[in-house]
Amino acid sequence: MTMTEKLDVLMEERGINRSQLARLSGIPYMTIVNFYEKGTENTKRSTLVKLSQFFDVTVDYLAVDEETRRAYPSTSPRPNQITSLPSSVVKPRLYRALKGVPLLDEQNIACYDEVPQNIRCDFTFRFAGDSMQKLNINDGDIVYARMMEDVRSHEVAVVVLDGAVTLRRVYKNDTQIVLMAENPSYAPVVLRTGGNMRILGKAVAFLDPNVAEA
Repeated sequence: MTMTEKLDVLMEERGINRSQLARLSGIPYMTIVNFYEKGTENTKRSTLVKLSQFFDVTVDYLAVDEETRRAYPSTSPRPNQITSLPSSVVKPRLYRALKGVPLLDEQNIACYDEVPQNIRCDFTFRFAGDSMQKLNINDGDIVYARMMEDVRSHEVAVVVLDGAVTLRRVYKNDTQIVLMAENPSYAPVVLRTGGNMRILGKAVAFLDPNVAEA
C-alpha cells in the first residue's frame, strides 16, 4: 500500500477524516491535503513522526512502500507455462506488548513475515496452544491482525491475557467484557467494562505455515 492508502485505512479505523486528523495530530491541514494531491515523497521526518505517534505505528510502516514488496509463486508452474507472481508485503511479527511502548516498536517485534497483498493487516503473530480449536486455529499457526484498540462484540481479537499475546472472541455489554476461547476446556474470562484488559487488534486471517511450505 502507498502511504495515503495506509492513512485512509488508519483514519477509517479511528473514525476520523482529514481535517480531524490535522486538528488532533497537530499537522497542518494543507500538508495532509498535499499528501493526496502532490505525493508523499518529500514528507518531512518530523511529520512522519507525528503521524506514527498519533496512529501508534512505526515510521517505517508509513513511509516504506514498494521497497518492502516481494513476489512468490502461488502454484508450481507447468512446463512451458508462465505463472503470474502475486505480490506480498512484509509485516512485523509481534511476540509481546510491552506497556508504555508503541505496539509495533522493535522491542515487541520477533521478526517479519511475508503477507499476501490481498490480506489487509498491520502485524502477525504465531499462535500458541489449543484455545481456538473450533476455528481450526492451531498451535504454530500464523495469525494476521489489524491494529485497533477495540473490536465489535462477537469478533475475534488479539489480546494480552495473563501477560501473553493470544486470541479470544470478545463479547460485550454495558457492564462486562467476556473473553471466550473456542475450546470448552477453557473457562471464559469476565471483566468489567473499562477494566485492565488490552485489545491489540482484530484477527482477520490465519495460515498454517506447514501447509504453506508443502
